[in-house]
Parts: sequence; C-alpha cells; structure tokens
Amino acid sequence: MIDPRARARATAIVAAVIGLAVATAVIGYFNFGAVLAAMRPIGVPGFLAVIAAQLCLFVPLGLAWWLVALGEPTERIPLFMWSRLLREAASDVLPFSQLGGLVIAARAAVLGGTSTAVAFGSSMVDTTVEIVAQLIYTLVGVGLLAHRLGFAANSGDRLLYSVAGGLVIAAALVGVLIAIQRRGLNLMEGLFHRLAPAAGHHATAVTKVVEAAYGQPARLWTGLGVHIFAWFGAAGGTWLILVLIGRPLPFASVAAIESLMFAIRNAAFVAPSGLGVQEGAYALLGPLFGLPVEAALALSLLKRARDIAVGVPMLLSWQLAESRRRLRDA
Repeated sequence: MIDPRARARATAIVAAVIGLAVATAVIGYFNFGAVLAAMRPIGVPGFLAVIAAQLCLFVPLGLAWWLVALGEPTERIPLFMWSRLLREAASDVLPFSQLGGLVIAARAAVLGGTSTAVAFGSSMVDTTVEIVAQLIYTLVGVGLLAHRLGFAANSGDRLLYSVAGGLVIAAALVGVLIAIQRRGLNLMEGLFHRLAPAAGHHATAVTKVVEAAYGQPARLWTGLGVHIFAWFGAAGGTWLILVLIGRPLPFASVAAIESLMFAIRNAAFVAPSGLGVQEGAYALLGPLFGLPVEAALALSLLKRARDIAVGVPMLLSWQLAESRRRLRDA
C-alpha cells in the first residue's frame, strides 16, 4: 500500500513541475529577452529595498496572529512574526500546499514556547480572518476593474463576471469554514475521543482555543483591520517594484492587479507557489491596466526572486531551531 504522505509529496512535486513548465512557456511565448530586459533596471540596491519592504510586511501579519492567540504575552509578538514568515516561506519556496505552510508555522510557534493547542488553534482562526480580509481586498479590486472596463460587453467583462462568481463561491466557503470552527470542532473532538482516545485531549484543547478566540470579537475585528492593511501593504511592495523597473502605475491600479491576481492564484491552490498561475494572471491582468506583458512577467519573476531571497534563510533558521530543540531534549 502506498504511504499517503509519500503520495502527497509526489503529487506536489508533479504539480510544481507542471506549473514550472507552464510558467516557462508563458514567459517564452512573450520573449525571454524582453522580460529579462524589463527586469534589469532594478539593480542590486533596488532589489534589496524590495526585500526590506517585504520583511516589514510581516510586522502587521505577526501582530494579527498574536491578537487571536489569547493569553500570549506581548514579548512573543516577534515569535509570531517569525512564525508567520515561515508560513509564507514554506508556501513560496517548498512544493507544499498552503496547509503545509500552516503546519510549519504552528510548529515554529511551539518551538518558541507557545503551547501546541494555542499555536494550531490560533493559526486556524488567524487564517480564516486573513481569508475574509482578502475577500474584502478582492472586492475592491473587482470594483476598480469594473471602473476600468466600464460595462460594455467584451472579454474584460467576462473576466469581471468570472472573478465575481469566484468571490461568491469563496465567500460561501469561508462561511462553511467559520461554521466548522464554531460548531464542527466539537463533533470532530468527539470523533477523536472515540477513535484515538490518547489524542483526544489535544483536540479538546484546540477547540477551547478556537472558541476563546471567537469569544473576543474586538480582537477579531482588530485582526481583520490589520490584515486588510497588510494586503494593501503587499500592493505597496508591488508598486515599489514597478517604480524601480521604470514602469510605475497608480497605486489603485496596482492594488486591483494584485487583489485579482491573488484571487486567481488562490482559486488554483493545487499549484504549489502558484507556479504558472501567477505568470498567466499577470500576463492577463497587466495589459488591462496599462502594464505591458513583458513588464508584468518581469514583476512576477522579481517577486519570486524576492520570496526565495526571504524564504530560504527563514527556512534555514527554522531547521536550526529544530536542531537546537532536539539537542536540548536528547
């Protein structure tokens, strides 16, 4: 019998290879040379500035997670920032799904002294809040796209209707996710107690953490506001890249492109790191807002280079922390 974990890893690797092939084909179709030429103006100092801007983004993201991790002291806010960085790094660098990044981030929080229940329970709630913030962010993007295209019947409107339809589905899924966290966890907890009594207390502890987080609406609303700010902050990082490569766009246009790109990328969640999907989305959306295709693809490649430059050291720091934990426990 094939190990399910081995099958999942093989599936992720195959999906990554297919995505890489698609991304290469898209860039090749629009001319590798033109795309590389569009990247060249950024230079080393500009790229370092892009990395610095990306690192700053995880200050609010870590704070948002800490807000729903009830009982955690303020001294651990940097721990949640580091763990949140690891979540992104695992999703961007490794051939994992978003779920793999969530597990690694929660594990990192545990290494820093957070209890297992708080790490995993608060991560579930924070992820849900972040998805709701993204829906709001994408709604802004849909509104900006509608304003840009007008209401004439054309291919752009078909894109608009498709994204709007996807938003309706995503909103329904978020509603189901919240319902599961508010009501379904108790059912899952009972199932754990029956099937795996030894692990039942872990399920009980996670359920209590989730329930406690949803019992603090002020923290949830604050976290939602912080996440919305972070989504627009991410658009600011993209705006900076475009300025540095000599292809500036109004911030509203950048926010629209980014919000819609992430909506498309998340819809194709089976593609690790959005390989191929991100490139196709930029090639489609960029020209709608006056960004040439080669510049849009250059933007995609620079963002991937930035994610690798940030993600690899973060993953190495996690491995170092894991090694120290094993040596301490030996």
